Amino acid sequence: MRRALHTSAAVALALALAGGACLAGADSGAAAYAGPADTTPMPSAQPARGLPALLARALGRDPQVRAAHAALAGAQARYRQARSRLLPNAGIQASRGRSNDLDGAMDVERRTQQVEASLRWNVYNGGADRAEMAAAGHEVAAAEAELRRAREEGAERLAEAYFDVQRLDRTLLRSAARLVEVAQLVAQVGRQTELGKASELDAQLAQSSQLDAELTQDGLLSDRLTAQIKLAALASEAVGEFIDFDFGAPAPAGDTAGHAPLLAARERAAAARLRVRNLAATLAPKVDLDLRRLVNNHTTPPPSTIQRRGWSIGVSWDFPLGGEGLARRDEGVSRAEAADADLARAEQAAGADLAGLGPRIANAERSLALLAEQEKKMALLVRGGAIQFEAGRRNLQQIIQTRDSYFVVQQRRIDQSHRLILARMRQLALSGRLLPAFGLAP
Repeated sequence: MRRALHTSAAVALALALAGGACLAGADSGAAAYAGPADTTPMPSAQPARGLPALLARALGRDPQVRAAHAALAGAQARYRQARSRLLPNAGIQASRGRSNDLDGAMDVERRTQQVEASLRWNVYNGGADRAEMAAAGHEVAAAEAELRRAREEGAERLAEAYFDVQRLDRTLLRSAARLVEVAQLVAQVGRQTELGKASELDAQLAQSSQLDAELTQDGLLSDRLTAQIKLAALASEAVGEFIDFDFGAPAPAGDTAGHAPLLAARERAAAARLRVRNLAATLAPKVDLDLRRLVNNHTTPPPSTIQRRGWSIGVSWDFPLGGEGLARRDEGVSRAEAADADLARAEQAAGADLAGLGPRIANAERSLALLAEQEKKMALLVRGGAIQFEAGRRNLQQIIQTRDSYFVVQQRRIDQSHRLILARMRQLALSGRLLPAFGLAP
């Protein structure tokens, strides 16, 4: 009686979890699983629901995305700083003081209140300001790519957790159906034992099979709860609605040109190269223009001469005897070489990952088709075995093995479908098409 109550509770909980998940392609019992490729996309006229709506809400709260937003704002501020170096600096200076001056043969005590406006402009410094502004522009583009990378990685993490909950829900449905069938088999063998048509060993074997099904169910319930907690933590909200998401027809694999990490690496490499100036520009002199105008002056007693306006052009040519300028240029060259090497490494890794996904996806699609066919045949075998068991043409061990094999095939098909959707998601991420696939702006 206790085992029957335990079985009923486990089945009810599994069905509540799986049934409440709103799985579009799932049904109860031993029906074949309809994977993501078999679902109909949601009409665009309806409000966004399911995974795209969850991603739209959660990505703004993702810490990695928030950090990338802050980094982008900092890069934009640095660009504005670099751009401002091309323009003159205007200033105003006010002073008030007292002095003892020797005016001719007289000792004069003067009080001064003076306001002066100035304009300073670095006319030429070997192109350093323009190079820095151009490099800062590439740094902004790199920060934008890093923001896209953060959003893609956050979307991929959250989607993977979402799909994992769906995988466990589908497995729970099959496990619950299996538990119901095993419980019915135990009751059937119990009646046969009472009538003397089955031995006590058969009853023990059936109960052992029920215990195995209960253990499997308990493990799946625990995994499902863990997956739900992980999803809620990643989404920063409780998720109670699960709708199948379809990536649509598989698009061509494409290339890694739109991969966000590669875009960021390219922009950083370009910025590093721009900061490396030639030797002549490094050693070139600096030319500064300085304009001044006296706004007002209240000096008592007034001096014999007061400069009211003036301008000057200064040329400075520094030669650090310790080799600082050349060493700074050598450092820039090394940084540019390191950035190019990082770009080559990133391109190599992304290209290898994308190339390896093609055969893996093709194999997963073939395996999924074979598992679907195998599941259909196993369903017929289970139904036929039950009829033959009633007629005494099959023993209990064969029936249990057949049903266990059927459940294993169902699990394999669900797991294979899960691996396929993760591989397709990774393929979209490597080709820079993941966010548009979720209906999000890149």
